[in-house]
Amino acid sequence: MTQMLARILRSEPEADPRAARKCLVCGAPETRRKNVTNRRSGKHVAVRTCERCGYVSVLDNFHDYKTSKSTEDLGGQAARCGTLDTTGREFGMAKLAVDVLNRNRIDVLVYGAGRSLDNLHIEKLPKVRRVAIGDIMKIRDDADFIDTTKPATETFDVVVACEVIEHFTRPREDFAKLFGFVHRAGLLVCSTNIYDGGNLNRQGYIFGRGHVSYYTPESLRAIAKANGMHVDFRVPLASTGSAGPRKRYVIFSHSAIVMEAVSDYFGRTMYAPSEPPVRRKVKSRAARPLRPVPGGVGRGGMTPTAQG
Repeated sequence: MTQMLARILRSEPEADPRAARKCLVCGAPETRRKNVTNRRSGKHVAVRTCERCGYVSVLDNFHDYKTSKSTEDLGGQAARCGTLDTTGREFGMAKLAVDVLNRNRIDVLVYGAGRSLDNLHIEKLPKVRRVAIGDIMKIRDDADFIDTTKPATETFDVVVACEVIEHFTRPREDFAKLFGFVHRAGLLVCSTNIYDGGNLNRQGYIFGRGHVSYYTPESLRAIAKANGMHVDFRVPLASTGSAGPRKRYVIFSHSAIVMEAVSDYFGRTMYAPSEPPVRRKVKSRAARPLRPVPGGVGRGGMTPTAQG
């Protein structure tokens, strides 16, 4: 069963992902096209949902960042991005991975760094030896540059890909390239929203610019198995605020031993480290307020009140 799935996932991608009728993740022909309207903004998109693995391909939101010609096309400085003075989500992702691996001389790759300056903060972590920036074009000169449009020529102990994988236009091919940068005993941490199978009209994530891939746990597990990887899902602290309840860190490794260390880490820690969560506006009496975290990971942030 696993070998058959691997053969399917490693087959050649469609020439044009927007026109594909079969699932871009598991290759299943059982996909259903429908139009989705965001109830808040009124925006419309067409999607194709796989009835086998649940993967959602967003057809009308197609934007291939690999075709970008300037840094301006990569978008602005998001609130989650690190600055010269403050750490962002990528710092939290890297710190998580460094703490899990718990070894010296760790090499880190920030994959799809964009305008985040978190690499400057990551390189100050005691166990980190080197930090490289990976992107589709050279953005700046404050770290070694890795061209992510080309196959990997070296591997890293830690790879972080923050809000990247939802932009994968060909998930099988793009994930395989990303996995190529991860050392056999290393850790890849991705940040994205995970589809829970609910009403797509109520989920604004698929309307973000270039958000062409909306994954279920089943679809990401299929991708992991096809590439000899293990996968886990964890909640970042930012998910308790405006990042929303579907935000997850998707954690991959070739090593079962490393994934056991991930499990041990979260056996002692509730949330994965991230940027401090932004308080969500309370629109009704039924909405639960946020209260300060007394300590631990995400110190000084906010978290929901107890829900029983």
